[in-house]
Amino acid sequence: MGSPLRDRRVLSDAGLKRLEAAIASAEAATSCEFIVVLAPASSRYEGKTLKAGAAVALLVFIALYWVHFFTTGRPDALWLLAEACVAGACAAFAVTRMPALQRLFIPRAQMHAAVTQAAGSVFHEQNASFTEERNAALLYVSVLEGEARLLADVQLERKVKEARLNEVLAALLNHKGEAIEGLEDAIAQLGRLCAESFPRAAGDVNELPDRPIIRLP
Repeated sequence: MGSPLRDRRVLSDAGLKRLEAAIASAEAATSCEFIVVLAPASSRYEGKTLKAGAAVALLVFIALYWVHFFTTGRPDALWLLAEACVAGACAAFAVTRMPALQRLFIPRAQMHAAVTQAAGSVFHEQNASFTEERNAALLYVSVLEGEARLLADVQLERKVKEARLNEVLAALLNHKGEAIEGLEDAIAQLGRLCAESFPRAAGDVNELPDRPIIRLP
């Protein structure tokens, strides 16, 4: 069974608007800042695409060679090579356009590492550590891999137990409905959790935009 987060509809304008409203609602009761970053993928995995094309080209060459060998007895190596190259190029293009096919050629461990690295980079790119109370939380979601990371700044991490933050992330990853609904629930749950340790004070300023960010690999 695939991850519920492998849903590109979360990247649509309608999806972004729903998440923006969820963030604004969650921040209404807490001084914490929530940053949501959505990525179509955490890496381009270019090497895997080339390997897929090369593998298909080799298989096509071998198959055509033996077909011609048994039917004509005189395989044309140059013609077969050209056909194989075309097939390989088509396969490489298909892999880049079809996420389900692309995942077949990428080791799970490599995707996991790519998501972790990208989430850490995004935390610094979005200035998550520059809020006044150092209590921002970053929710990073990568659609191709179907994975998410929840990173907290130092004060939020100090006051809210890591296990409780992990519960929010686990609920998102195990959500049975649509991805957008799972994200809305996760943001609302995060808001309630943070409000316990960082209730919103009068005159609190919204330091970061509520609009989710789309990050290309």
